[in-house]
Amino acid sequence: MVARKHHIIQASTLFGDIPSTDIAPCDDPLEMIERSGLVGLGGGGFPTAKKLAYGKGCDVVIANAAECEPLLEHNIARLETDSATILSGLTIVKRIIGARRAIVAIKQKHVAAIQALRHTLADADGVTIDSQIEIAFLKDRYPAGDERAIIRDVLGTLLPPDAIPSAAGAVVMNVESLMRVNRAVIHRQACTTKDITVAGHIEGSGFDNTTSLVIYDVPVGKTVREVLDALGVHVSADQQIIIGGPYMGSLGTLDSVIGATCGGIIIGDSELADSGAMGIIVCACGASEERLRAIAKAKGAELVGIRLCKNACRLANGRLKCRNPGICPGQAQNVIALKKEGAQSILISHCTDCSNTVMQIAPRLGLRVHHATDAFMRAGGEPLIRAFRATNR
Repeated sequence: MVARKHHIIQASTLFGDIPSTDIAPCDDPLEMIERSGLVGLGGGGFPTAKKLAYGKGCDVVIANAAECEPLLEHNIARLETDSATILSGLTIVKRIIGARRAIVAIKQKHVAAIQALRHTLADADGVTIDSQIEIAFLKDRYPAGDERAIIRDVLGTLLPPDAIPSAAGAVVMNVESLMRVNRAVIHRQACTTKDITVAGHIEGSGFDNTTSLVIYDVPVGKTVREVLDALGVHVSADQQIIIGGPYMGSLGTLDSVIGATCGGIIIGDSELADSGAMGIIVCACGASEERLRAIAKAKGAELVGIRLCKNACRLANGRLKCRNPGICPGQAQNVIALKKEGAQSILISHCTDCSNTVMQIAPRLGLRVHHATDAFMRAGGEPLIRAFRATNR
């Protein structure tokens, strides 16, 4: 397998000068963050100022550098090129909430990013960047970047499905959000742009599908069409567009708008036909039931049954959450039940561990296995999510 690469493009080279919007200065860093309009850029979208105000008194702040979704590369790219800005943002957040510790959680396979972090920390002055920031290594599995998974793997505390990190005395922030904390507090810049990854079928860009195009500072409000036209990328009628990552992203169109929580534009294949009877297992860590139903329909399959992942539970607000993200108790019951209902194939959207458990039994029962990410992993030149061994790298 060819190692995945990323190529960085400044949005200004695509769209011309992109003026920043200044915010009025004040002495309170939290107020500056609020004035900037910054929200969680990892996908949550919760106002950052409110998150930090609520997190005051927490013992630790963790930078989420997991780059959880496959094909996405923009957070790791920022660590490689702007580690000082990110660590400065982490230091600011640590001081706002009064934390004792600050940690960067990252997978060991991101060697260049780790080297950049270590180099920056070696030269840290303790004033603009806390020289005591720690680095913690995550396993290379999905969903390593889930907040509760990070708390479990870094701090050793498994929170209940309805809990937030503050229950463990922690605040978790995406690395791009930390970079923009620095921009708000130090440079008085409003949050009006977003880093994104463009991947999959990127013919016309000058790069092949083993490269993810990282675009820094795309103006919020640009459409997918404007971004792809600027790159020279053409999308055919039979190709799919997903906004975000292959697991949790939502299907989009050329007219979809780049928002503050948009992490990527992935151009995938059309779904391969499977006209037999199909069962679905819905995972809390992957594609929604709605998206899975759409995939089954696109394949021309007859849907015979739907099951929830054994680890999934539904909260009072109706959302699905995983009891222990990325650690699966087994899917044998679901697979056998769908087989009895007449399924000839199974469609899943599972994490690394769940996918392993499905693959241990489904093929033995003569069931074909499809994953919600298939069309996008195939387009990006990556192995399909099937049996997979999580590593420390």
